[in-house]
Amino acid sequence: MARASLHRQALRLSSILVTGMLLVGGSAGAAPEKGGKVYKWIDEKGEVHYGDAVPPQFADQDQTILNRQGVAVGAIPGHHSAAQIAADEAARAADAAVRDAQQRRLQRDRNLIATYLSTDEIETLRDRRLDILDGQARVLAQYVEQLKNRENQLEVRMQHFRPYAASPTAPALPEALAEEAVHTVDDLKAQERALLAKREEVERTRAQFADDLKRFQELKDAGRTGSAPRPH
Repeated sequence: MARASLHRQALRLSSILVTGMLLVGGSAGAAPEKGGKVYKWIDEKGEVHYGDAVPPQFADQDQTILNRQGVAVGAIPGHHSAAQIAADEAARAADAAVRDAQQRRLQRDRNLIATYLSTDEIETLRDRRLDILDGQARVLAQYVEQLKNRENQLEVRMQHFRPYAASPTAPALPEALAEEAVHTVDDLKAQERALLAKREEVERTRAQFADDLKRFQELKDAGRTGSAPRPH
């Protein structure tokens, strides 16, 4: 292990010495011509190398072009497989998502401090919002019950007509009654979905206000003590 570590240190030192030689002019035949470019690449062990040409075995890797002062002036993208490209894009997307989330959290903290003076104000607004949403949910629930009663009544009426009647001589189901039954069933399904969505909105709103209250208190406590609030 010690011998391998010394070997890696020697390789790094060698790379640094070669770089210095290239950047200041180097020895005859080893450095690029005056005004030429220096290439930077990384080998399979992660070691950084510099030179006036990239060895063929590293030609498919990303390369950085430096001027004689060691300043990056260009880049040559290496060959990447479809999997590598997809992984790079996924990593960039993940980084962007993290940055966006951080910005949203910061903006939310600013909005909380700028909007409210106390937790009482948040609780008052919460109660008003929940009262409105609960009222809307109750209206929807009542309408759903009305539709269910109508559906039951229609089913009773339809039992007197074919194909629901037990008697083979029963009259055929009137078209208007069939249309009313279909319309009622469709309307019932739609209102049940609306009621479910409204109840979910109530729970989301309740949870959001609970989170706002907790975060607002954290920000206020941090302001009183002069410490930075914990990330949320």
